[in-house]
Amino acid sequence: MSIFEYNEEKHMKSEREEWHKIGLEEGRKEGLKAGEQRLSQLIQALLHAGRTEDMQLALSNPEYREKLYREYNL
Repeated sequence: MSIFEYNEEKHMKSEREEWHKIGLEEGRKEGLKAGEQRLSQLIQALLHAGRTEDMQLALSNPEYREKLYREYNL
C-alpha cells in the first residue's frame, strides 16, 4: 500500500471545512452590507425629521440605535 493512497473521508472533511469557511465569509459580507444599509436608512430618516441629536446619540449608543430602528420599523 502506498503512503500516497487517497483518503476519501479526509478529502471530504477538508472540502466541507473549505466550503464552510467560504459560506461564513459570504454571510459576513452580506450581513455587513445589510447593516450598513439599515444604518444609512436610519440616518436619512433622522436627518429628514431634523433629529440630529438623536442621530448623534444613535451613532454612539447601540441600545438607543436599536430603539430607533424599532421606531422607524427598520
